[in-house]
Amino acid sequence: MKRGLKRQRGMTLTGWMTVIALILFFAMLGMKIGPIYLENLTVKDVVESLKDEPLITKRSASQVKSMIMKRLDINGVYDLKSDHVKVKKSPGIMKVSIDYQVQKKMVGNIDILVTFSDQIELISN
Repeated sequence: MKRGLKRQRGMTLTGWMTVIALILFFAMLGMKIGPIYLENLTVKDVVESLKDEPLITKRSASQVKSMIMKRLDINGVYDLKSDHVKVKKSPGIMKVSIDYQVQKKMVGNIDILVTFSDQIELISN
């Protein structure tokens, strides 16, 4: 019995291959999803920066939308199109909402689809 326990140490080759395959899968998933979420952080920063803009509620909805798209272009956000940005203006309040999806290829016919929705309400100051 003692001899059998000494021979049964460690993982088999199949066990190691399974562990390595799982590590590689999650590393690849992280490399694909990470940039998508970093890009969304940039979108949130651009939308939040509108709060610091003086007299933002005095501008037209198309001017605000154009301002957002220029800032996104400067920051290298290319997955977001102008029809994903909605600006609704009412007296003293402007609501900006950005709803979009990012689809990236993972492996073969497997894709990653991530949906984002950001909203902000701008009040005249």
